Amino acid sequence: MNVRIEIPEWARKLASDHTDIDRAPRAVDSRKVSSFTLELPDDVYYEYGFIDAEGKLRADPTNPEPARNPWYPGLSAVYGPGYTASPYAELHEKEVQGSVERVRLESSLLGRVRRLSVYTPPGFGRDTDLPTVLAFDGIAFQRIAGLPQVLEALLGEGEVRPARLVFVEPEDRNGEYGFGAEYLRHLQDELLPHLEAQYGANGELYLMGASLGGLMSARLLLSAPERFAGIATFSGAFLGTPQQRDFYSSEESWLLDRLRSGEALPVRWHLQVGTIEWLHGVNRELKDLLEEKGYEYAYLERNAGHNWVNWRNGLAQAVQFLLAP
Repeated sequence: MNVRIEIPEWARKLASDHTDIDRAPRAVDSRKVSSFTLELPDDVYYEYGFIDAEGKLRADPTNPEPARNPWYPGLSAVYGPGYTASPYAELHEKEVQGSVERVRLESSLLGRVRRLSVYTPPGFGRDTDLPTVLAFDGIAFQRIAGLPQVLEALLGEGEVRPARLVFVEPEDRNGEYGFGAEYLRHLQDELLPHLEAQYGANGELYLMGASLGGLMSARLLLSAPERFAGIATFSGAFLGTPQQRDFYSSEESWLLDRLRSGEALPVRWHLQVGTIEWLHGVNRELKDLLEEKGYEYAYLERNAGHNWVNWRNGLAQAVQFLLAP
């Protein structure tokens, strides 16, 4: 499909999925070029906007379709004629039927209290041993993605086994998720023992994360692979190394190097990524490496960018993969 976009007189830069929104916007000048045409896949979900002279990100005044991006509310969206949303993508607006406990965990390693939420599905008590899914960027997976509601819907359809969901939130996201050694030790030595002592895990622990949360999931997995049964990552930020913390343009990948140099681990991996984002290449490399090493894995890519519309559309498939009956 071809989409013609008019450049507003006030626009100074174009921000879009192709530029990771405002990370690398492209200069525009309507006096020189008044419009341009994008060639996009028929099933695309695409976000874009313009930056004005004051640096404010604004929607396209000629496009009435707003993007559904909690990070960047001032964006417009393009839905291709072949775009189809997952039937589970909007469940985050429903009321949760299970119980949610807010937990304060005193961390001697980090020197402060860390907060998390623990969800238990309806019909099960706090002391019931269940498989446990540890979700990084927990508030986003809880409120934006609607992970509890998706789990409840799939349970009602008999598509998955019941599981406890643990939502973990960072304080310094780049520092902690981006190869933070102290934070990794906190997860290993404080958080996981606390969860196992207080809730049990039925011998099954799973990891879930998007973007840098995907990297954090992979780091924790590789630190103690014997503790985990599976992992689901969404547009994992798998570029960079502990020495080169460049998650956007690095040509190195700590994760790929670690997996190449070791034997296959007894874990299942569900990974998905958008085709219109800078992490598409490294995630596809990861898929090829998992196949080469003989992992049990599933790989999905959608014609979309680095956003929650993309990830919500694949969330149910990830949950089904991890918690299959």
